[in-house]
Amino acid sequence: MTMSEQAGQKRQRSDSNGDTKKPKQSRSESHNGSQGQSCQVCTLMLSHQGLQHLNSPNGFLHQNRTDCAASVDQGCGMCKLILFAVCKEHDEDWRHEDRLLFRNSQDVLSVSTTPKKDAAGICNLRGAFESNPGASILTIQLFAKQGDPMARIVRRRPLRRDVKSNKVFAAAKALVKQCMDPENPHKHCRYSRDTVLPLRVLDVVGRPEDPCPTVRLKISETDTHAPYLALSYRWGDQPASGPEPLQLRKDNVETLVKGIQLESLQQSIQDAIVVTRKLGYRYLWVDALCIMQNCRNDQASEIGRMASIYKNAAITIVAATSLHADHGFLSDKPRPYCPGYKVYVTMDDHTTGTVYLSAEPYEPDHPLDKRGWTLQEFMLSSRMLIFSDYELLWQCKEVDLRSVSAKGLEYLQPLETLPWTVFDGDEEPYYGNLDSDKLYLWKTIVQQYTDRELSHTSDKLNAIKGITSELETLWRDTNVYGLWKKWFIGLLAWYKPVMERDERRHLERAPSWSWASLDGVILYEGSLSTEDARLKSLTVQAVELSCRILRESDVSDEKALKVLEQPDLMDPLAELQQKGLNIEEVEYLLLGTVKLDENSEEGIGLLVIDTGGGVYQRLGLVKFQDMAIWENVQRRDIILDARMDEKKANEEAMIPEKTHVNKKREKRKRKPKS
Repeated sequence: MTMSEQAGQKRQRSDSNGDTKKPKQSRSESHNGSQGQSCQVCTLMLSHQGLQHLNSPNGFLHQNRTDCAASVDQGCGMCKLILFAVCKEHDEDWRHEDRLLFRNSQDVLSVSTTPKKDAAGICNLRGAFESNPGASILTIQLFAKQGDPMARIVRRRPLRRDVKSNKVFAAAKALVKQCMDPENPHKHCRYSRDTVLPLRVLDVVGRPEDPCPTVRLKISETDTHAPYLALSYRWGDQPASGPEPLQLRKDNVETLVKGIQLESLQQSIQDAIVVTRKLGYRYLWVDALCIMQNCRNDQASEIGRMASIYKNAAITIVAATSLHADHGFLSDKPRPYCPGYKVYVTMDDHTTGTVYLSAEPYEPDHPLDKRGWTLQEFMLSSRMLIFSDYELLWQCKEVDLRSVSAKGLEYLQPLETLPWTVFDGDEEPYYGNLDSDKLYLWKTIVQQYTDRELSHTSDKLNAIKGITSELETLWRDTNVYGLWKKWFIGLLAWYKPVMERDERRHLERAPSWSWASLDGVILYEGSLSTEDARLKSLTVQAVELSCRILRESDVSDEKALKVLEQPDLMDPLAELQQKGLNIEEVEYLLLGTVKLDENSEEGIGLLVIDTGGGVYQRLGLVKFQDMAIWENVQRRDIILDARMDEKKANEEAMIPEKTHVNKKREKRKRKPKS
């Protein structure tokens, strides 16, 4: 069906290739709750005798696939978890006669296949196939409650939030030292003791003559070399009434330089100061107090430096759990964490113990991860201490997301990271050099970024300016309104999922061809295998293409059935009518083709309309299952629309009621085809 046919009837919309927003992977939710008694093999593995085998170099031989499935049928909850977890990732690899081999691991991040012989209890079960014992395929994290008979075998207890104890900070300092070791530092983690301070930072030590430990704003008139920390946090909604939070403004600079009382600061900033002092650092960068919040010129200047600020920070403090800056991030949680999947085990003394199991990494649900600005703060930071749900986490460019404690949870990190050369220009990464790698990275960034929230949608491009500026230098390319010049044609093939379609375009932010002109999540089609359209020129003011364009009304009824239109807006016809454009003038612009398999492909193009003078505006994406419609269509030069000034864009967004789609309008008549 076509847009013209929508005028006569409401059509059902669906994106092909399953192109709806994918939900997060479940953590075996369907297996929560009591899962019955363990079988004899699992009972033996979770005994003192089994512990000796788990701690030995040869490990504990479990069951093969056939026997494991039989145990599941007999009601063994642990075999059920094992079978589900292994088949989920290694279904084709697990031969029916191949037994599983388990070893005890005290550290979820340990790559060693040799367990400690004297380990007093089970912490994690590392699983491998007997045929390839050195390749771990599964990690099961075990928990037992204090006082339960199973606590004699299982070491880990339900996690109570601990992100501020001396023990935790000692572990964090050890990881920081390891990363920055002058003798043997992490190769890909940028750090220089000659780091230049940002223009403004908070001096958290205060002056010696201060009667109490105050904080003051430090302004560097010339380059000052010293390490500093940066804070990544969520501001939260500003109060509708009452006092505003303390921020740097034109009229209070001198006051903040003289000194700031801690109690006058929002709790997350107070907590960040505590962390900075405990880690042994003097300077802290916080946007609210280091950027003038009522000066556009200062904001523009400092936003332009955001990439270097986070990239050069010794550590970024990440207040991941706080919804609002007033809430802080060091407080305790009332309820401990324990997996919901439990299995009953008969102990050696015939008592019954309960073991709680998780075979999947824990994926934190951080409020901070929903904020648009923090994506670049995450991607640009060399090192992060993340104050998470239950634990203090560490991540750097060489160590994946982990607890600072060796006996913490195993974590899942779904976010992409930037190539190492962003942090060390002298190194060539083994990943990221290919165009396909770069395209994948950028499309992933766009999808993750557009799925986040912005308090001010006018920040759409500013909030990732740090990322684009770094990649422009690294890739030696130009990013225009969120699209790279080198891959411009392919990057035009973005689309809005059906349930995420927008009500209006924000042409004051970006032209219609840019994903930045819309709110909400953006997805991409597969990479173009061939490009039909050609970029002739690209500037902020105009885009000129050489391409093939076909009027929608010139496509026969039969061939129209093989055309799938995916409008950007919920009501695309109203958009046309508001502009005074005729639906008969909708056209297709061919971008190129995508390979479906070895023997088939489909065309990808834009749904466009001529707004006058050969200047085209995007209306959506379109797919062509039959490329024959493009035979004999001649190539021509066209111009894509430019960004509008704010006044004109707002006028266009004001759609009068009379212009809304008339659902009773008759389906347009097609010209008879010869």
